Amino acid sequence: MSAYVNREMFGAFADELAIVVGAMIDSAAAVAPGAPAMGRQWVVEVKAEGALTGTISVVLDHDGATAITSLMTGIEGSSPDEALLDTLREVVAQAAGALALKPVARGAKLSVGEVVSSEGRVPQGEWVAYAISAGKLPVALAVTVDGAFTAAVQAPAAKPAPSPKPVAVTAPAAAKAPETPEKPLDDRIDVILDIDLPLVVRFGRTELPLRALTRLGPGSVIDLGRSPDDPVEVLVSNRVVAHGEVVIVGGSYGIRILDVVSQRERVRSMEV
Repeated sequence: MSAYVNREMFGAFADELAIVVGAMIDSAAAVAPGAPAMGRQWVVEVKAEGALTGTISVVLDHDGATAITSLMTGIEGSSPDEALLDTLREVVAQAAGALALKPVARGAKLSVGEVVSSEGRVPQGEWVAYAISAGKLPVALAVTVDGAFTAAVQAPAAKPAPSPKPVAVTAPAAAKAPETPEKPLDDRIDVILDIDLPLVVRFGRTELPLRALTRLGPGSVIDLGRSPDDPVEVLVSNRVVAHGEVVIVGGSYGIRILDVVSQRERVRSMEV
């Protein structure tokens, strides 16, 4: 892959980071050319599989990461390293998920690897530095992206060997009434494909006794009995048709589909 495409990828990654940071601190964020993060840093590895392969490192300065964590968690002053790790992993993971939907990523699967603390790390190979600023941030977040992605080379599929021609054998058959061929499934649903259906994303569900329901108020917390990493359910007409994960795209929440039920099962689930 050319250096131009890598730099384009780095720039797109920085843009998605700014969108995620802005959404999390409720303040519009902007990206500008910057200088490499100095002093104490946090290094997040992002790995690519599929159409693109490789690893890049996202290096963020400690002061900027602390400012973002404080705005998100309400912790004043220095944030514990555990809170910084969770914040940076979430920010970079959401940015990677949004980037995977962009043409520049070519449908690659991006995943966040190790998050480690560093001191005065020098950028490796090809790199670009950015500064992410927002109205609520007391300091700009210094971000350095280095590394490289390369296009995965796929071997051409082998041509199947020609199958032997079948030999026709004619035998007398008993008289049989002609059958009306069943219309293909796709042809039968063509007439309803333009109908709008309500799509619902279900994050979780639980049951509450009436006593607990009457006591709900601002600040109440309801345990949904699920892990934050569990996929959410995508429903149509109250029937599950797919599972996905929550991402932020253009400052809005979105769902990246992880798996879907078969087409035939989806059609059957909508039958009355």
